[in-house]
Amino acid sequence: MSASLRDRGLSVVAVANQKGGVGKTSSVIQIAAGLAKRGERVLVIDGDPQGNLSLFFGPESKLDFGDLLAAFLRGTPIRLPDFLHKRVRRNLDVIPARNRNLRIELDDDDISRSAKPFADFISSVRIRYDWVLIDTSPSNSRLERLLIAASDAVIIPLEFQLFSVSGLEAVLSEVKECADEAGKEILIHSLIFTKAENRLNRVNTYRNVFSTFSIPIFEICKSEYLSRSLEKSRTIWECGPSSYAARDYARVIDKGFLELQ
Repeated sequence: MSASLRDRGLSVVAVANQKGGVGKTSSVIQIAAGLAKRGERVLVIDGDPQGNLSLFFGPESKLDFGDLLAAFLRGTPIRLPDFLHKRVRRNLDVIPARNRNLRIELDDDDISRSAKPFADFISSVRIRYDWVLIDTSPSNSRLERLLIAASDAVIIPLEFQLFSVSGLEAVLSEVKECADEAGKEILIHSLIFTKAENRLNRVNTYRNVFSTFSIPIFEICKSEYLSRSLEKSRTIWECGPSSYAARDYARVIDKGFLELQ
């Protein structure tokens, strides 16, 4: 296992994949809540206009992620508390996304012009938190690139299936392009394979395929606890803290983020 994100001094982490339905938002929820449970101060930014993460936490703030980008374009001074849904869990704040028409109201040029102010915003708020986690949109649009470019590192959720290979190659290429545009290094820290089923023979085949990318791999076992907890707007730590899925996400947090033994 490579050095943890904390050991590397990387605290702004985007969870990204151009494909939907791979457990991206669920992973952000479980990792953020698990970090907060360990006493870490966490900010989550819902950068996906679908707003599923925000729906889970039930956002109360009047302004959201789309309003934040619009304020950058207007040159309006930003007050962080205006955009926060504070203490959705202890030590955990959220900047929600509620506007599903964000990509209609802000075109690619608008989003490109807000990329630098957004990166500066991230730099200003990261000192208030131990971790900033960003849930990205499932696309390769300018919006996803804005989110990745503002990050220090990227975690990629995947499933053990054939199409994930080409999907991973596309994400790796996109992150490299974002890093080049931002003029900095963005680390591909790890792959998280959600819905892993050890009893399937093909899983070992995929493990061998993805090991050739030389990126650390975590596996989250397929679990009904995860789907049940999300339906109840509860984290795995609240709904199934002794489950295998909780054990697997704890390993992501302890080894990938904190380097705890």
